[in-house]
Amino acid sequence: MADAGTAIQVSRALHGFAYDGTVDPVVEVGSGSTVVFETLDCFSNHITSNDQRFAEERELLDLIGAFNPVAGPVAIHGARPGDALAVTVREIELGPVAPYAVTLIHADAALESPYGDTRLCPIDGDTVWFPSSRGTLALPVRAMVGSLGVAPAGERYPSLLSHARCGGNMDCQALRAGSTLVLPVEVDGGLLSLGDVHALMGDAEITGTALETNANVTVTVELLPGAGATMAGPYLDDAETIGTVGCGYGVEVSENLRSAMSELRRRLVAECGFRPVEAHQLLGAVAEVTVNQCVHGGWSSVRAAIPRGLW
Repeated sequence: MADAGTAIQVSRALHGFAYDGTVDPVVEVGSGSTVVFETLDCFSNHITSNDQRFAEERELLDLIGAFNPVAGPVAIHGARPGDALAVTVREIELGPVAPYAVTLIHADAALESPYGDTRLCPIDGDTVWFPSSRGTLALPVRAMVGSLGVAPAGERYPSLLSHARCGGNMDCQALRAGSTLVLPVEVDGGLLSLGDVHALMGDAEITGTALETNANVTVTVELLPGAGATMAGPYLDDAETIGTVGCGYGVEVSENLRSAMSELRRRLVAECGFRPVEAHQLLGAVAEVTVNQCVHGGWSSVRAAIPRGLW
């Protein structure tokens, strides 16, 4: 087991394309450990020029092999089914091996170009520069982690997808420095993997691609014994809010919204002491909803949250 007193580095060379309970972890760490996940972008850093354009998705896959590499998996010592892992994002360093973000659309999904379009956007500190026909636009960096999950108890799922309990490709803007994602453990060790970092993403990621970049993501991982037994889905909290994520793949946005709201109501009862009817009414009064992802083909993800400090 790696020494919990120092940050454990997970090389971007140690990555896969699925959350899978049958694979061996790249390292085992103790509860409270700090882990630095080195990540590639969702195209495995194979897009290096604006001239790389694709007539169809198959051409793109011929180049990159698969979407969304995730670094890991990392096992947490002592984690067992029924437990939970609290993963707090401490820092997201963007572009350490390629200082730009990529966004692209292939021609069979494009609105105008018969050859698709690829755009490399340099990252400079807190600004990402978006070249356009109206000049280069200075966009504010809002770094976030697109894919973070643990292995399911059943069949593996690709890192391009999300899982109703185990997280994965949730593309949730709130998963940024200072936030804590809580995931139920379904296999021994949890097998935590991380990738698909964005320099910036609009609500719903409607094109299917954000400003995709490589990164070094520093997290701390805490084991919560027994805490996952009653969880119906991921929790995502920050300093201002407590929240839940509905992220079942292949279901409508409305169903993921319902899942997120139902679990948030349960948290208000179990953790905050409200009666069920009060919790329900409180959601109607002050709940905040973000559609993280709404992409054709089955990708949808919704975060529901409620402000802290009301009680």
